[in-house]
Formats: sequence, structure tokens, C-alpha cells
Amino acid sequence: MPTISSKINPKEYEAISNYANSCGETISNLIRKVLIKEATFYGGFGGNKEYECGIFVPENITDEQETKIVMESYNKSRKILGFEAITEM
Repeated sequence: MPTISSKINPKEYEAISNYANSCGETISNLIRKVLIKEATFYGGFGGNKEYECGIFVPENITDEQETKIVMESYNKSRKILGFEAITEM
């Protein structure tokens, strides 16, 4: 099976690792899924369930709680990279 590699700096690694953990994925598997989704515009037109990924949120919570969990995860990665925090989704 072919292997793809990329050099990233420590902050990028920390942000990617944070996102992978939030999604319940390995970094390798998350990168594969995200790239395939982007390359095929999967998010806009649907596709194979094998490529679905996203931040894990517990079941049976309110929409407000879900939004808070997702924003906190995104903002942790944004903070690591020095990006401005998002305040609404």
C-alpha cells in the first residue's frame, strides 16, 4: 500500500493530534478521510460512509451542548496555531 508523508511543525502536529482525538481517529486515518472528502467534495454531495469523520459528541445532548463541544475543540486547535477563536457556528 502506498504511503504519503508530509513535514509539519510541532504546533501543526499538536493541532492535528487534537482534532484527531476529538474525532476518535488516528492521525493517519483522519488525514486520509479529510483529504478524500476534500478531493471529492464529499461534504457537498455525499459519498461512501468510509470517509465520514467529525468531532465526536455524546448522544442525547442538547444542540447548544453539541455546539459548545464542537467549538471548544475547534478553538483549541485554532489557539495552538495562533488563529482567532470562533464565537459562533
